Amino acid sequence: MGERISIIVPVYNADKFLDKCIESICRQTYKNLEIILINDGSTDHSLEICEKYAARDERIVLQSQKNQGIVKARQAGVRIAAGNFIGWADADDWMESDYIENLLQLQRESGADIVAAAHFYDIGKDCTLIKNGLEPGIYDREQLAPVMLCTGRFFEYGINPHLYTKLFRASILKKTQLMVDSYIIAGDDAAVVYPSLLMAKSVCVSELSGYHYVQHPGSITKTGFPDEQGRIKALTAFLEKAFREAGVASQTSCQLIAYENYLLSLRKIEVFDVPGEDSILAPYGGLRAGERIVLYGAGALGQGIYAYLKRDGRTEIAGWLDRSYEAYREQGFPVDSPECLRDRGFVYDYILIASIMDRTAMSIRNFLLSQGVKEEKIKWFTGAFCGKE
Repeated sequence: MGERISIIVPVYNADKFLDKCIESICRQTYKNLEIILINDGSTDHSLEICEKYAARDERIVLQSQKNQGIVKARQAGVRIAAGNFIGWADADDWMESDYIENLLQLQRESGADIVAAAHFYDIGKDCTLIKNGLEPGIYDREQLAPVMLCTGRFFEYGINPHLYTKLFRASILKKTQLMVDSYIIAGDDAAVVYPSLLMAKSVCVSELSGYHYVQHPGSITKTGFPDEQGRIKALTAFLEKAFREAGVASQTSCQLIAYENYLLSLRKIEVFDVPGEDSILAPYGGLRAGERIVLYGAGALGQGIYAYLKRDGRTEIAGWLDRSYEAYREQGFPVDSPECLRDRGFVYDYILIASIMDRTAMSIRNFLLSQGVKEEKIKWFTGAFCGKE
C-alpha cells in the first residue's frame, strides 16, 4: 500500500464545515492514511461529527482535549502520528481527491524531506491560485536560507509559511513542531515551517495545487489580540534563535526584519505612526486631517486600515472597494465592487491600495489607471518603507 501518511486536523468549533473537510480526506485516492482529529475543547457539535466519522472509518484516530489553542492541538497530533510523512488540514478547508497522492508522488520522484505545494484561496465566488515565490525545483539548505522567508520583494515569501500546503518527513516535524511556544499565534505556522526547511536535506517546491483554503462567513473578519505586537516579537525572536542555531543568521537577518515589518503592517499598522504628528499611515507616505480616501482591498490589511482611520477620525473614508465585495458585505462591511469607482462618482483625494504584496499592489494600480484614475491619486505600501525593494 505504500508509506503511511498521517493527516492531522486540529478541530475547534467548526461544525458548519467539518463534514466537508473530513470527507475530502477520507475520499483521497491514496488510501494508506492515518487521519488524526484533535478536538480542542469544541463547544459546538464538532466532537459529535468527529465521533461519527471515527465510527465509520478505522483510519481515523480521535483525541479530545480541553481547549489549549492551535499550537497545543497540533503538537498533540504530531505526538500521535505514526506515519512516515505528515500532512495537515484546517477543519474548515477541504482538499481535492488526488491531493495527497500527488504530494506523495512528488516526494517519491524527488526524494525530498519536504514537499511545498501551491494552494487555492477561496473567498466568495473567487478562487485564486497562491504559489510559492521560488520557482519549482529541488532546493538544499544553502540555496534556501537566503530566500526562503523573503525573496527580496516586499513582501513575497520564498516558500509560503502554511503547514497545510506541505508534506513533511515525520522525523523532522516531531522535532520542530514540539519546540513551538503556544504564546506564538501570529505566524505559528512559520515557527514550524522555516526551521523544518533548514533541517531537510532537500525540499521540493512545486506548483501542484489541490488544497482549498476557504474564507467562510465570519473567518473573513480579521480580529487581533490585545498583545499582538508582543506575539509578533515572540515569533521573530523564536525564528532568530532557530536561525542562529542553524548557522544561517547572517543570511536570514534582513529577511526577518522584513518579515516582522510585514506582520506588523498587516496586523497593527498604527505602530509605524508617531503619536502627536499631524499625519497618519506613514507606510503610505502619510495622510493629513481632512483628506478623503477610497480604500481598495478588504482583507486583513484593509480591515485594519479601515478600523484605524475610523478610530482616528481625522480623515474621511469616501469608499471601500474589493472584488470579493459580496462576501464582505455579508459580514456587514460597507464594501462595494471596484466597478463602482466610475459609476458612483466618488470624491476623493487618494485611493489607498490595501495590499502589502508588491505584485498585487501593482496589478491593482494598473487596474485603477485603466479606470482613469490619475497616478498621483494612488498610494500603495511599498517595500522601500521597510528597507526592502
